[in-house]
Parts: sequence; structure tokens; C-alpha cells
Amino acid sequence: MKSNKYLLKISALMLISILTISTSIAQRKLIKARELKDNYQYSNALTTYNEHFKSSTPRKSGDIRDIAHCYLMMNDIGEAQKWLSKINSMSVYNSAEMINYVNVLKSSGDYENAIIQYKRYAELFPDRSLKLPEWIESCKQAEYWIANPMSYDVTNVEGLNTKNSDFGLIPYKNGFIYSSDRLIENKQYESKEIFGWTGNPYLKMFNISELEEDKATNESALSEGINSTFHNGPGVFDKTSERIYYTLTKLQKTKPLPSNSDPTSWEEIPIPESYVNRLEIYSAKLVNNKWEDVKPFEYNNSEEYSIGHPSISIDGKIMYFVSNMPGGYGNSDIYYSLLQSDGKWSNPLNAGATINTEGKEVFPILDKDGTLYFSSDGHSGMGGLDIFETHGDKNKWSTPENMQYPINSPKDDFLPYFTVTGIRGYLSSNREGGKGEDDIYYFSKKLMIFVTTLERVKDKMTIPLGNVNVKFEDLIKEDSTTKVTDENGIWIQKENCGAVYEITASKPGYFQQSKSIYTTTNRSNDTMYVDLILDKIEENKSYAIDNIYYDFDKWNIRSDAAVELDKLVKTLNEYPNIDIELGSHTDTRGTNEYNNNLSQKRAESAVDYIISKGIHKNRIKAKGYGKTKLLNKCADGIDCPDADHQLNRRTEFTVTKIHK
Repeated sequence: MKSNKYLLKISALMLISILTISTSIAQRKLIKARELKDNYQYSNALTTYNEHFKSSTPRKSGDIRDIAHCYLMMNDIGEAQKWLSKINSMSVYNSAEMINYVNVLKSSGDYENAIIQYKRYAELFPDRSLKLPEWIESCKQAEYWIANPMSYDVTNVEGLNTKNSDFGLIPYKNGFIYSSDRLIENKQYESKEIFGWTGNPYLKMFNISELEEDKATNESALSEGINSTFHNGPGVFDKTSERIYYTLTKLQKTKPLPSNSDPTSWEEIPIPESYVNRLEIYSAKLVNNKWEDVKPFEYNNSEEYSIGHPSISIDGKIMYFVSNMPGGYGNSDIYYSLLQSDGKWSNPLNAGATINTEGKEVFPILDKDGTLYFSSDGHSGMGGLDIFETHGDKNKWSTPENMQYPINSPKDDFLPYFTVTGIRGYLSSNREGGKGEDDIYYFSKKLMIFVTTLERVKDKMTIPLGNVNVKFEDLIKEDSTTKVTDENGIWIQKENCGAVYEITASKPGYFQQSKSIYTTTNRSNDTMYVDLILDKIEENKSYAIDNIYYDFDKWNIRSDAAVELDKLVKTLNEYPNIDIELGSHTDTRGTNEYNNNLSQKRAESAVDYIISKGIHKNRIKAKGYGKTKLLNKCADGIDCPDADHQLNRRTEFTVTKIHK
């Protein structure tokens, strides 16, 4: 009996010891997770938190808060929202946590709930809610923009993107450069090459030689000579100096104070070493397709603050960049420096309160036309970082305009690069539906082309003509599409802006009609209307040939007339079953005999031109009508301007035979 009691006692002590050891190990994991979080190792911290809580759910508000913070800093909006909502349901949240939760709702596109929570925040923290009307209005505005999108299509460049971050596409002499934390195939990574914040490799700059809109036609390669140990990019290439200016991250050692430090205490408290990522700008020159002469920007000061995200004006004389140096308006501001005669950059100057806010202004980029684009969470937007455009230079700018949806989204959108100013290019975003964390997207402005096919029945009178074949030919890309108009003669087609199209309407029994258009649009009108009027083919019916004019007392074919006669040649080739008479008309000046002879020579001259283009002479004959068929009041004895006389100096053709 005694021995049994002894055994039970020993077992109990062993159980207590095991539980104590287990608790101690678990507690050490929790402490380690907190240390990783405090040292910006968010990915590693989450792994350790998950190991600690793998058999249970965190109960303490501090642990939930820390996990939510890690997801928030990693920009995992979905998980951040889940954990922040747990805090928000408790009675221990603070104003910062609640506003983070509301902003996460907005960044997930849940504008309805965001408005509800903004109002709740205002009730709980009225002294921090002066911008409540602005917050609510931005949510309603975002909903309106999504319901009424701008005329852009945005497409993921899938062949370029990976499951990790890919962003900041810029052109340089031999292709494009961008930043990515992708895994390089067959590379064995050491722990020091992995960024604890994300759990991915440090960002490196890659180059690709060719892109075709949203298609990557070849493989990317690591850019040699400009990648350092830690993060690299984004950058910009200055054509005037053939230098790339780019961002590098420096791991800067800091000495943070303990959270409960007492400056009056004589007790010496050991302070652990800590590191923080600070940004610096570097540049390198492209020499024989290699990056050389790498050097830092004169005003880097990573011991105190960050400087990064450089952009260069088209003439290479102004550099815009971002910094959180003291004296700014918000978390980070846009600054600029001027290139001096000695080749050095001037002291940085703030770009002003028109573009800088109390929030973050980042990623400035200048288009070829001088427009400045930048991203901000301080100006009214859809959530996260929105892209804005402004005009001016240095510290004088127009009021920034939000580029709206779909250029912007509820998530982070940044670094637009226009291949054609205002029309098409690339941007970076972590929006929903992407391939990775940040992706590169191709965008192009579109417009609706409203085509109406009509039949001419008399002079300027027309009626709708349905079931007409309409062919769109892109004269730049050399491709085409064909559709059929509906019974009302209508076809609506969405097409690229900045393109040149030839639109041809055809239907059996009618002459084809073609028009060339240049597609352009603006914010207030994204529809182009095109009317195509077809003439029915009938015997003994005359058809005008536009712009066949002759100089006074001449019958030679002018260059402008040749263009129109070439169209008639095309028509005769397209309709080999018709014969025509080509009739020439004069104005009233001169005698009847003179004008009859002149018009006959003009008709014969036009017929000779058409025959020279390969039309058989039996299909066409010439007829001069002199001044017998005037189109206006300019008869004999009436004084008219030459422009009115020229209208009578015209050429028409009449279908004389339709061969069955």
C-alpha cells in the first residue's frame, strides 16, 4: 500500500514536471514569436505563433492583436480582417486597432460595412473623427466608380508574374526592368537570403527583353551588376545619361529604448540590438549592356531616415523621390532635387502640400508628357494605395486627380508606366484575382464604337440597313475582326484607343462602304459613332465619286483624284459583274462646245487611268456631259465663287449593265 502511494506521488511529480516543461517550452515559443514580431520578422513570427497555438485558439487580446498586426504588415488583407474583427468584438480594442479594421474593410471592397464601422468609430472616438464625412464619401465614391468604370481594360501579364511579388516595370535601352522576390529555379537559398517580414527572398531586379501588351514573349533574367544583398528596386532609367536610378534597402542597426524606460533611473538596463530596413537611392551607368559605375545618391542618410522610389524628368534635370525625412507633411512625402552644372544634385526640397498629405505619398513616376503619377493613401481613394495624376513641376502642382476604377482598385495600385501617353501601359497592383502578391498588369484605354449601316434612298435621305457584314481592320497591328449588324443596322464594338481602323460594310447587292478612323476618347465621352451608307446596285443609276475635281481648263488627273479613282478600281474588282459609264461634268464658264470637249477629255482621262490599273476596257466607257447637269444655281451669267463652280466640275459613274 505504501509503495503504491509512493508510486502515485512519483507519477504526480513527474506529470507536474512534464506539464511545467511543456508550459515552459510553449511560453518560450510565445516569447520568441513576440520577439520576431517586434523585429519585423512577421512571416517567421506567424509561423511561431501558429506552432504555439496549433492545438488552441489565442484567448489573450495581446496575442490576437500581435497576429493581426503581422498579417496587416504582410498586406494579407483577408487574414488581417479576420483577426482584427476578433479584437473589434472585444471591449479591449483601441482607436488605432479599430481604424485599422475599418480601413481593412475598405481595402477588401466591403464599403457598406466600412461606412457602418466608420460611424461606430466616430461615436467611440469623436475627437479623432473630424474626417468622418470624407471617409464616408470616399466609400460611396468608390462604389460609384466601380459601377461606372473608366474606359480602360486591365489584364494580368500572367507570363511575367509569379506567386510572389512582381512590380515596377520600367523601360530601359534593351527592354524592361522590374523587381521581384520570386524563387530562382534550382537555387538553394540560405536563411540570410530570406526576408523574415514576408518569408520570401529579398527583392531583386530582373530584366526581360520583350513584351507584347499582356504577353511575355521570353524569359526574365536576373539583372547583373545592380542587385545588392537586401531589397532592390524599383527604379527608373534616364535616357539622357543612360543611368538607372534605383532603390536599395540597407539594414540599419538601431538602439530602441525599452518600452518602460525611466530617464530618471540610475539603473543600467541592457538594450538589445535591433535592425530596421531603410531605403537609399543608387545609380549605375549602362556601358556595353552592362551596369557599371554604381554610386549612391548624395543625400542618402539611412541612419536617420529613408530615401527611395526615384523618378527622373524627361530632360534628366529633375529627380523626384520619396522620403520620411523630418519636416514633411506626413508618413512619407515626395521631394525633388535639381541637377546642377557640376553634375551633382541640389539639396532635396519638398514637392509641396498640394500633392503631399499626412498619409503616405509613394512611387512617383513621370510620363513623357510631364504628367506626374504617384500613389497615396492620404488623398481620397478606393482603399490602400490609389494612383493619382497631377500636372506641373517642382513644388507647383495641379490638384491631384484619382485615376479611378479599374486603374485603381480597393487594394494597392502603383507605378503606372505609359507605353502610349494616356492610352496604354503597365501598372502594379495586389488586387484580387492576381497571380501573386503584387502583380504587373497591362492596361489599355478602350472606347465603344457605335456602327450604324444605312441605305441611301434619295440624295441625303437614308434608312437603316440590317444584316450587313462589318469588317474592322487594325491598320497598325494588321489584324481584323468581322461581325454582322442587327436588323436595325447597329453593331457596337469595344476597341483600343490610339488605333487606326478601316471599317468596311458590305452586303450582297450593295456597293461596299469604307471609312478610316482614329480612335480617341476622353473622360466625358467614350463612344465613337460611325455611319456607313451603302448604295444599292441598280442599272441606269448614277453614283457620285467624291473629290474627283479638275483644275480650271484642265483634264489631267490630280493626285487627290487618283486616290478616289483607285477606290473605283477596287469597286470594279469587287464587283466583276457590272459595266459602267464614267461621266464627267464641267461648270458653266465657257461655251457649250468648249465644255463638251473638255468634259469628254476629262472622262477619257479618268477611264484611261482606270484601265491602266487593270480594268478591262470593255467594262467602262467615257462620257462628257459638259454643263448640262449642274448641281447648284451657278448657271450662265450668275457670279459664283470658285468653290461652288468646282462642285459642278465632278465625275460620276452609272451602272450600265449587271451581268447575271
